[in-house]
Amino acid sequence: MNTAVDACMAHAFADCARVTVAARALEVKELRKLRDLLRRWDLGRVVTCMVLVGVVTGCQTPESMSSMETTDSMSELADARTLFGGTWKLVRVERYDQTGEPLQDFVHQEIGRGEPLGYLMYHDERMAAVVQQDGRAESAGNVFMPEEALAAVESYTAYFGSYAVDAVKGYVSNQVIGSLNPRGAGGDTQPFYEFVANQLVLTPSLQCPDSFLTDRGCGYGTTGIQLRTVWEKLEPSTSGDRDSRFLGFWQIDRVERRTTDGREVPTPQYGQGYLIYMPSGYMMVQLMRPDRALYEGARPTATEAVDAMQSYVSYVGSFKVDSDEGVVVHRRDGHLNPNMAGDDVSRAFEFRNDQLILKPPVSNVDGQELQTFVYWTHLSVFGSS
Repeated sequence: MNTAVDACMAHAFADCARVTVAARALEVKELRKLRDLLRRWDLGRVVTCMVLVGVVTGCQTPESMSSMETTDSMSELADARTLFGGTWKLVRVERYDQTGEPLQDFVHQEIGRGEPLGYLMYHDERMAAVVQQDGRAESAGNVFMPEEALAAVESYTAYFGSYAVDAVKGYVSNQVIGSLNPRGAGGDTQPFYEFVANQLVLTPSLQCPDSFLTDRGCGYGTTGIQLRTVWEKLEPSTSGDRDSRFLGFWQIDRVERRTTDGREVPTPQYGQGYLIYMPSGYMMVQLMRPDRALYEGARPTATEAVDAMQSYVSYVGSFKVDSDEGVVVHRRDGHLNPNMAGDDVSRAFEFRNDQLILKPPVSNVDGQELQTFVYWTHLSVFGSS
């Protein structure tokens, strides 16, 4: 057996008899605690799973193991998607080193500090996330200079896609369709998860800012950063200014622009995008242009940041519907463009078959008065799961 696994098992349990007694007494939630403890040692997910499998198979009969696995897996898989569904607001970010000890404030101050604004939205098999750091600076003018764009992009995280839950191994896999960071599109994130009352705790992979990740932690003995993000589930809104027809995930279909006399003009299109309205009374929009250039490195240059901002739209906040006026109002609490955070914007709306058509106010584009029509197709309806 791998020496790392041998060491882990020796450190965790004195002998197999103790494991047998403990495993039979532990309930599912206790096994999750055991898994979390093993994961905090200098071992990755694969080694952790090997240890858990080795412990159970080595100390229980095949019949007892099969019964436990079947009951545990079926119940957790059935409940996981229901538990994830809804709107989650970021409560706090906890910082630890690779041994599980709290990280001192002066260590890697640029990672996981401050009081960020964050929202996670899950429904059916789809998800989207936005995290905005606090203290973001607005641009001096209407056009972002390269260094201003770099600061805006590096203080804002946004991505969307689908998700799947591995209840047995205890992690959620977010398959990213679109991301502010072009390198993230097409990839996935796999944080471990835990539900505590009405909170969701996500533990992503260990970060090694000063070296590289190994199966024993960060290389060269450098200090790693293990973040734990704590999210609180928002209850459905009881406000009367909601319209259930809006609720769910919508996918971008097309954007049209017409002159005031009805003539259509060529309009750049988005490759991917979600518009989300949740029962909590919160909404999110993320739009991505096609064929975006990847960053050459892990972080963008100032020029790459300008391109990223110009090819991505993202904001999040509350919404309300004014049926008498025929408009939906978006409160943009968080926005990729710091100049627009905190604004209210109104969109006239129309429902046509399975589509929602949003119309912002008429704007002047290159000297022409144009009306924009944004067409969204319904992907998920609440109550359809």
